[in-house]
Amino acid sequence: MAEDYISVKEASEKYGVSESYITRLLREGRVKGQKLGLRVWMVNPSEVEAYLKEPRKRGRKPIDN
Repeated sequence: MAEDYISVKEASEKYGVSESYITRLLREGRVKGQKLGLRVWMVNPSEVEAYLKEPRKRGRKPIDN
């Protein structure tokens, strides 16, 4: 891999968020990563760090009608 990637478990421990949260960010394309096989994700740690630093509104998103 061109850049250093770490496992979702390592990212979870490093940034104090759940593995499922990081996996969801990967599936939604909010952070870059690579899927190896059927279930194993590798994530770019700088992407996770940058995403977590972005300010976000708390709570549920409004439903568009």
